[in-house]
Amino acid sequence: MKELEINKIYNIDCLEGIKKIKSKSIKTIIADPPYFLGMTHNGQKGSFVDLAITKPFYKELFTQFKRVLTADGCVFMFCDFRSYALFYPIFDEVMNITNLIVWNKLSAPGNKYSYNHEFILFHGNKEFNNGGSNVWSIKGFSSGAKTTNGEKKIIPQKPKEVIFKMLMDTTQENDIILDPFTGSGTTAIVCRENKRNFIGFELDLKNFDICKNRIKEELKIIKLF
Repeated sequence: MKELEINKIYNIDCLEGIKKIKSKSIKTIIADPPYFLGMTHNGQKGSFVDLAITKPFYKELFTQFKRVLTADGCVFMFCDFRSYALFYPIFDEVMNITNLIVWNKLSAPGNKYSYNHEFILFHGNKEFNNGGSNVWSIKGFSSGAKTTNGEKKIIPQKPKEVIFKMLMDTTQENDIILDPFTGSGTTAIVCRENKRNFIGFELDLKNFDICKNRIKEELKIIKLF
């Protein structure tokens, strides 16, 4: 089986793509899967009945995470208060959760208390102490952000600062980082800005095109595509 090239985004299902990655070759995985909204039969707020079909998918994906990670590799997986209860037991069963990071976004919308934080499930095999806390206060993305062509942003975009912290805490130059839900390409951009390598998957063709264009514009690395 031909191995995937590094520093490239692939327009394929992440579960299909990750099986083409060499075992024990990925230093850090940064996963930002879809949250409850949009994962249901009616596009409304999810329920565990609606989402039962996703459990086998994530169990297999986490099994692949475990296979491709280096011995001292780490996994960061974003979730929110709606999806945490679904992801936690599956993640812990397969990966063995190490910690739960609370990302304080400092400001957020909401009229029944603001949605001011997200959770990040964390797995790490290597013991390290960088003096940090499991509560990160990093300003979140703006809901009014634009794409590179000036249109309203379609893909929610994580701030570079939160991805940068993950990379600086757990990787060295030339390490390979996997982003199975590439979205707007922030992880790929931060990797290249800091001399890290990446492999990314984005199944949605519209998002895939937005991601490619954004990376080309910000890094001028057209040759990667």
